[in-house]
Amino acid sequence: MKEGKNVIVITGASSGFGALAARALARAGHTAYASMRETTGRNAPQVAEAQTYAADHGVDLRTIELDVASEASAAAAIEQIIAAHGRLDVVIHNAGHMVFGPAEAFTPEQLAAAREPRRFASIAQAAARSRDLGVEQ
Repeated sequence: MKEGKNVIVITGASSGFGALAARALARAGHTAYASMRETTGRNAPQVAEAQTYAADHGVDLRTIELDVASEASAAAAIEQIIAAHGRLDVVIHNAGHMVFGPAEAFTPEQLAAAREPRRFASIAQAAARSRDLGVEQ
């Protein structure tokens, strides 16, 4: 990271380590985007909590819709961040990937899909596109 205020996006930040990281980074003076799925649905309370935290602590903590399993969602989120700031400095991939049930209930293909490394690729590709467009990194 460069010195000064960075623009950071954290995936899977509706709760747990992602939410804690977003708050800690915002407290450290960075612009922190807590990304999550379903910001107007099941995660709407988490969006409200982040907004309240930002207001109460005077920090730059924002939320953004980002589904790491969707290239279109990731690209839209990254492009929205870059449009607002002209750059994206750091991506922290924290989104969880899981299956429920005993391992023997799944085929090897199903288990592999749950750990699909390309889930992160869509975020990385969107950030790389911003570099290709001459956006500061």
